[in-house]
Amino acid sequence: MANFYTEHPELKYHLNNPMMERICQLKERDYRDKDEYDYAPQDYADAIDSYDKVLEITGEITGEVIAPNAEGVDQEGPHHANGRVEYASGTKANLDAMVKAGLNGMTMPRRYGGLNFPITPYTMCAEIVAQADAGFGNIWSLQDCIETLYEFGNEDQHSRFIPRICAGETMSMDLTEPDAGSDLQSVMLKATYDEANNCWRLNGVKRFITNGDANLHLVLARSEEGTHDGRGLSMFIYDKNDGGVDVRRIENKLGIHGSPTCELVYKNAKAELCGERKLGLIKYVMALMNG
Repeated sequence: MANFYTEHPELKYHLNNPMMERICQLKERDYRDKDEYDYAPQDYADAIDSYDKVLEITGEITGEVIAPNAEGVDQEGPHHANGRVEYASGTKANLDAMVKAGLNGMTMPRRYGGLNFPITPYTMCAEIVAQADAGFGNIWSLQDCIETLYEFGNEDQHSRFIPRICAGETMSMDLTEPDAGSDLQSVMLKATYDEANNCWRLNGVKRFITNGDANLHLVLARSEEGTHDGRGLSMFIYDKNDGGVDVRRIENKLGIHGSPTCELVYKNAKAELCGERKLGLIKYVMALMNG
């Protein structure tokens, strides 16, 4: 059987790096989870063995499912109707295989249903997947947006959103706008606080959003009226279940057709603040993009 991990032994270079021992010790908090979760590693050797086995599973799914689907996905592409996106049939099969294998929320703590992996083996998995289908890699690897919510969100947001990503829901980061591409300080999607309903409302347009019809979105929006620079921007969490955002169109691209790049219209969409006001660009987006 084709396996995109075992067929490329050079990938193990990363797991054999001397820094991995310290990385594992920090990520596993001196392996304290072994007393609460029977699948948590007992020590460094056990942790590396766990990473190796998950990488092998990822490589097998990539070789047996994702790679054979890639040509069909690129030909079919996602479908757009009634303001929503439907993935290509091969993309659906890819997602189903990854979810059934438990390969979502890889870096999230076990208490939320994640695998508690360091970023290194997760990035190795993302590279393996992208080698077979870069479009699907765009969709699957955006689970890493949850790192930003985990770092800057509150405990209530952690408990409500992180388990959903670990269970297989998808994410997007909604940054770019028609008049704010490389210059994110120009973002003008408006965020207004709704006193009556104790929530924020988002209005405006986002463009070129990768996986734009995802379940959960991290949205950069202008919360401070009268501002025109990065200091007036905050980060928000939008839940597709709440409605209020339509996909106006899917962009026609030269490649990676399986990954829907969308124009989104926010119409009084309900959202909640992630972290503190005014730090959306200068702190949270910087962390998101660096991640």
